[in-house]
Amino acid sequence: MFEFSFIPGFVGAGNVMPAIHGGADTAGGGLVGLLDSVLGALSKVTESGGGFQWFPGIHTLGFNIHPALVHFPIAFLSVFFLLEMIAFWLPRDSLRQTANAMLYCGALGALLAAAAGLYAAYIVPHGEEVHDIMEWHERLGLTVAGLALVLSIWRSLATKVPSSMARALFIALSTMLTVCMVFGADLGALMVYGHGVAVHKLQQEDVRHHHHVDGTVEDSQN
Repeated sequence: MFEFSFIPGFVGAGNVMPAIHGGADTAGGGLVGLLDSVLGALSKVTESGGGFQWFPGIHTLGFNIHPALVHFPIAFLSVFFLLEMIAFWLPRDSLRQTANAMLYCGALGALLAAAAGLYAAYIVPHGEEVHDIMEWHERLGLTVAGLALVLSIWRSLATKVPSSMARALFIALSTMLTVCMVFGADLGALMVYGHGVAVHKLQQEDVRHHHHVDGTVEDSQN
């Protein structure tokens, strides 16, 4: 629920600021509290001597850039499939051209994300329970990248209006791509939010178990 704090001395609806999670219950709620929090955070950063760090989340990822890349192909390919389905019933050149652009960008992003994912599988510690999930996630990701590449080449080489059978096959492959992408994304979410894979603080509790891609388990205590 939102609680509204009114700043004395100011008039107008624009001066009503929402205070979330009890912010208005303190003396520094509303706009004044927000400014005070920002200044306090900046002063802590400067007095710590560490300096300001841009994109700390990406810095935390280190060499595992797969989480930073994977959302781009998901977005591009989802929009491609939606536009392709609309264009199937409402054949318009503008829709088809936009769908093509989304497909090309999605294919490039899927290839980069798949390559980064294969590398991440070697460097991210994970237990045996997660290994099977990771392998299925890997298979689905490679399938998505392969289908996106095939569909991109097919669409780029097409010089005439496809026949009904060709259009049906293209839609079928696009649907298969989307289904694999949905299940692959679900397994990725399961690994991160269900098992804490690539979450550093959670991994520190289970750091002695490092399950390699070849199936061997390394115990750091030995």
